[in-house]
Amino acid sequence: MSKLNERRKEVAEMSVVGPIQNELKDLRLKLFNLRLQQQRGEVKNNRVFAQTRKDIARLLHRLTELESEE
Repeated sequence: MSKLNERRKEVAEMSVVGPIQNELKDLRLKLFNLRLQQQRGEVKNNRVFAQTRKDIARLLHRLTELESEE
């Protein structure tokens, strides 16, 4: 199974809002730090930006699903 499929499955299995919000905060901080590193020319793989943004979107989607279930 690919890393992406594993990540999707991991997000889909999340059922508690708290850990999702914590991970969102961590990913947003990671994206911020990546932008700073890019300004300094330290980023080697620009694909990390897209992957991080997609992870954030997956978590936000899962959060919305959980809130609509309540």
